[in-house]
Amino acid sequence: MIVLANLITSMKKLFAYIFTTIIIAALTIFFVDFFIAGPMNVSDTLRLLGNVSLVVGFTLMTIYGLSKIKNLLEPHVGIQAATILEYIAVTVTAAVAFFITLGFFGVSASALLTSAGIITVTVGLIISTFVGGILSGALVFTTYKYKIGDAVMVNNVPGKISDMTALVMRIRTDIGQITIPNSAIASGGVILTAVLPPHENLETRLPYKAGDRVLTSFKNEEGIIREVTGYHTVVQLDSGRALTFLNNSIFTGAVVVVKVTEKTPD
Repeated sequence: MIVLANLITSMKKLFAYIFTTIIIAALTIFFVDFFIAGPMNVSDTLRLLGNVSLVVGFTLMTIYGLSKIKNLLEPHVGIQAATILEYIAVTVTAAVAFFITLGFFGVSASALLTSAGIITVTVGLIISTFVGGILSGALVFTTYKYKIGDAVMVNNVPGKISDMTALVMRIRTDIGQITIPNSAIASGGVILTAVLPPHENLETRLPYKAGDRVLTSFKNEEGIIREVTGYHTVVQLDSGRALTFLNNSIFTGAVVVVKVTEKTPD
């Protein structure tokens, strides 16, 4: 009940912000038209440019406010649903502003849709591609359940998710940042593997565990296993250096790590 009450409060704040912005925008356009442009005999072209500028300005203000919707909703509905709602709200706001701007130029929505011809087909293809990317992002958010900060493997490259948007996912690796289209993830073109914390099954596949003494193939040096994770092993060598091996390289034999055991007395 507390979560629901907080969610309702957040939605009230959001709608109040949108309603207030719309009222201020309408009053500003009315004031400029009748109390500034009218008495000063401003030309129709300047009046049109002024109205369009006001619409663009208030639209940007609204979109900026809507960009904060995720912070309001995330504690109540989760980051995936909050991100989807944010992008839906921003898309609807941009579409409304677009048709309002067309109205200033004397173009109705019906006339635009019925007389655009080839332009409509071209724009439709662009929009379909854009919407397809957004739908792919929604699929990734709702199906794969990833979130910012998760450790993942991108085609066997380890990294952490640094950002998630409706169109792309950004993953920080040891050598830089990878930007992956959500459509590539949804279609299976790029494979993401969630890295889980160490567990018994992982440690039984490896010939050692944290704290064991081992002999490595790196200059035949010995050391102590300091850390075992889902994708790498850290060995603290007796020489003072620390080595990090990918577990895959150990499984394939590219790196040899042998557990050192004490000889049992006869």
